Order: sequence, then structure tokens, then C-alpha cells
Amino acid sequence: MEGTTMGFRPRPWHWLPRDQRRVVRHRGSLTRLLRGFTRHGFRVRVLREGYRLPKADEARELGLPARQKAWIREVQLIGDDTPWVQARTVIPLHCLEGPNRRLRHLGNRPLGSALFGRHPWSREAFTCGQAQPPGHATQYPARRSRFRRGQGTLLVTECFLPPLWDDIRDQAVRRHPTHGDSLRPL
Repeated sequence: MEGTTMGFRPRPWHWLPRDQRRVVRHRGSLTRLLRGFTRHGFRVRVLREGYRLPKADEARELGLPARQKAWIREVQLIGDDTPWVQARTVIPLHCLEGPNRRLRHLGNRPLGSALFGRHPWSREAFTCGQAQPPGHATQYPARRSRFRRGQGTLLVTECFLPPLWDDIRDQAVRRHPTHGDSLRPL
């Protein structure tokens, strides 16, 4: 299954163009931010999810023993019927207990609805980088971050696809419609 997962390679922030840096480094809900950029709707397409082995770097990042399975969810965030972001979430088994067990049943709801909802998770520092999603021949800007709540930690890798930058550049938006997020569009 290694060939079906999104590889992540860390890189410093400064390699990103300034307009992309503002989006990739956004600390609020990516879902909320992307919804503000859409003209014709936003949705989540689940590509695959289930109990699988994380990649070695993901297991290291989460402090998981080798060969321990986790709940892995891979999705596309689609704006205006175009895939904008491909994301991969790795949730250790111990994080799926109690109220967090709902993370296995998100369906087509964005992960952000759970992470930034009524009982928010706290995000640790981002790692900027590049990722090559399955089915793509090149690497694109990406970020990876851990989220914590209580004893639970999960890892999210988000890869920003070229149509996102094209669609954002095409919009003449002066103010982003979400008040809770500090980013103003480009």
C-alpha cells in the first residue's frame, strides 16, 4: 500500500511564493477558509479510510510502535467541483476511545468540524513541505501538523493542489467572509 499514500518531505517556509505562504500557514480551520473561496460549493470526497499501517515517518511523528495500525483517512477537499486539497489523517487507536470514537464516522464531513468544533483540539506547530499525492506526477506545497486533546494526538498532512491557486488568483475578494479566521484573501 506504500504507493497509495501521500509522501511528505519537509521544507522551510520561505521556498513558498508569498501568496501561497499565507494560505499554507493559515492557523484556523482550512475548511472554513476554503469555503470562503468557493463560488459554487464545497464538499469532502473520501478516497479511503480504515485501519492501516501508518508510514514510518508518520508513526515516528506520533510516537507509535512499528507495525501498530491506526485509523487512516484520506480525502480531497473540493471547491467549485475541483479538488483543491488532498489530505491524510492518521489517528492512533488510543485516540478513538470515548467521545473521539466519532472521528471514525465522519463520512463526508470535514475533519475540521471535529477539530475546531465545540471541544476544539489544539494544533501544534506546522511543518511546511512538499507532498506527492497518489495519481500525481509531481510534488506540491503541503503542511503537516499534530493536533492534541487530552492524551490524544493525531497527525494531518494537507497537500495543496494547483487548481486552488488558480481559483484563488481568479477571485477579486477584498475580505474573507469568515470572521473567526485572520487571513484575508489574496
